[in-house]
Amino acid sequence: MIRASLIFLTVLMLMTSATPETAEYAEIFIFRPKQFQGGAITFQVLANQEKLLYLTNGSRSVVRVYNEGALDLQLKASVFTSKTISFGIVKGQKYFVKAGYDDGFGSNLSFVPLEENQGKTLFEDTKVYHRPKIKVIDDMEGDIKTLTDENIYLGTMETIEKPDGAKPGLGWISPVRNNLKTDIGIFALQLCLTSEAERLNLIIKHNGEIFDEVSDIEVTDKKCAYTYIGNVQLSSGVNKIEVFLNDIHGESSYTRLINYKEKEQVSKRGLALVLGNSDYKYTQKLPNPINDANDMENALKRLDFEVMKFNDLGYEEMKQALGNFLLKLEEYETGIVFYAGHGIQHGGRNYLIPVDVNLEKESEVISKCIDTGDFITKMDLMDVETSVIILDACRSNPFKDLVTKTSDSTNGLTGTDAPAGTIVAFATAPGKTASDGMGLNGLYTQEILNHIYKPGLKVEDLFKRVRVSVMNKSLNRQIPWETSSLVKDFYFYQESN
Repeated sequence: MIRASLIFLTVLMLMTSATPETAEYAEIFIFRPKQFQGGAITFQVLANQEKLLYLTNGSRSVVRVYNEGALDLQLKASVFTSKTISFGIVKGQKYFVKAGYDDGFGSNLSFVPLEENQGKTLFEDTKVYHRPKIKVIDDMEGDIKTLTDENIYLGTMETIEKPDGAKPGLGWISPVRNNLKTDIGIFALQLCLTSEAERLNLIIKHNGEIFDEVSDIEVTDKKCAYTYIGNVQLSSGVNKIEVFLNDIHGESSYTRLINYKEKEQVSKRGLALVLGNSDYKYTQKLPNPINDANDMENALKRLDFEVMKFNDLGYEEMKQALGNFLLKLEEYETGIVFYAGHGIQHGGRNYLIPVDVNLEKESEVISKCIDTGDFITKMDLMDVETSVIILDACRSNPFKDLVTKTSDSTNGLTGTDAPAGTIVAFATAPGKTASDGMGLNGLYTQEILNHIYKPGLKVEDLFKRVRVSVMNKSLNRQIPWETSSLVKDFYFYQESN
């Protein structure tokens, strides 16, 4: 039985999707593109802790949800490896969720919702899925044939229905996910209760003690019989919220954890991560990135930012530096990332190249380099007010022997979307390249340093001035570029500096 918001699910193992004629249900497209690492592991997908379907390597499915509310989807690769995502379901909407391993077998299990255009493109890309094989019997001759044509494959359909008289259910409105972290001591608990009975009883416990009781609740709406709202005074550390429901059809219980840590007073204006890669082992060394990183570190410290600076990092070291930065970023409202070194684009995404990698095949870009889009998404999840990402990495492909099937791996970096509150700045326009510079700094970084101390200059205006300076000094061969979704004004130099 599927509890809570999953009153009625139809699981279809489809090769194509159909748009509902009426808004009777929402559709969740769950897919796992083919991947060499970890391909032998079968994933299990659970909906609100109930088994829903299995995902083999290179498979995809569509789940139809016939009622609205909160939904938890959990992906399990083993007893010890799982990941959960939570979101609200609205009828008539399409949701796309990609499963896989981020960087190899048994490491960084990936289960992420995607924007519809990107998700639809991946879901319909037949090259990244195994072609289905089914056996059919020819009625005329009795022969058994194996077919691999997607147009012939009809799939199987399993219907999971909620039986009459099911136990009461719960949709978590707040907290929307388990193991939520917060620095606010009073938490607004919001629950959506469902019941098929006429009356419903509710008990809420906080850390084992009864927090609230509501008895004899009249059920007036089957979608959300009762919406509970209450403010819970959190204790420092892990807070256990337990919800117990009962009606004439039985009892049910639900648990969520909220981790409360009082926000520390941070004296610095923000946290900056500065990376400079010069000493490449298998390709052209770059003289300027270390100088760029050292000078940016000094500038940001003078502007009252706390700085984490690293030079000449290998792949594992870069991952660790980025991870430590994200952990520390929880304490700040502003995050800045500066990178100088080799970069490359592949498959419409940008990658930073560690100093210890040797790229011989195009497929190695994903597994050996740092995906900037993935990192920007993780920064967005930190709930900082402003993120500034500066990439002085728009040089040509440094690996001359790299065998490429697509032309983008030979060009500079590509454009990227900036989440709300974020500005991403590139040393040159998408698809173009920039030189490392003839002086101690790269031309782009040099001009940033020339303008960063000017008071009262919004970051957008700063980058405009940098663009004009770089264009003039490069005779229009290099044109810096930004993508911005900032929601607040940000200044590197404030009058109080």
